[in-house]
Amino acid sequence: MPVLKGIDLDIHDNETLVILGPSGQGKTVFIKTLVRLIHPDSGSICYDGEELLTLSHKQLYRFNDRIAFVFQNSALLDFLSVQDNLQLYLLMHKAISPRDLQRRTLEALHFVGLDDDVLDKFPEELSGGMRKRVAIARAMVKRPQYLFYDEPTTGLDQTNAEKISELIKMLKKEISATSIIVTHDIKLMRDVADRVALLKDGLISFVGDRDEVSEQMLDFLYE
Repeated sequence: MPVLKGIDLDIHDNETLVILGPSGQGKTVFIKTLVRLIHPDSGSICYDGEELLTLSHKQLYRFNDRIAFVFQNSALLDFLSVQDNLQLYLLMHKAISPRDLQRRTLEALHFVGLDDDVLDKFPEELSGGMRKRVAIARAMVKRPQYLFYDEPTTGLDQTNAEKISELIKMLKKEISATSIIVTHDIKLMRDVADRVALLKDGLISFVGDRDEVSEQMLDFLYE
């Protein structure tokens, strides 16, 4: 049975697009398909006129340098410290001096409101909100052109959810990335979206500016 059913969606440069819908509607499948973590049965995914689904491994490697993904569960590597989690991509894929590596690490850590003493901690020693902030810092270190978030506020209390919302807005300004967020959190959508796509039963029923999303639309979406 198809999870997504003929979705046709344009995403604009430097915007924050929120894909909103209840759980179980295909949001995570959709966002993972956009970065080829899941390969669709059919269709086309284009970035700046370049067809993602036909890229060679070498071309896909270069494409991955332009994106960062903040996973719902943060997806930090439990056997690495916070510092090692933040630095892993740069050490593996960039020619970077130790000085610049440390500078970018601390810039990202401080940007998300965490202190240097967190660097030596392991993910299991952090709260859920702190792990999410480290995951966002890891994305920031990469300086991506496209930034993807999968349910960034799920499992967080209101205070931490609001902190993540603020970080999403601040990070967009800091690195001028196009941000794509999938969520069921209406408040997050109201706080951060430039445009909104409503997803239900594998179909997009509406795409438009945040202020165009009415209570009637939301009632239909969550009925």
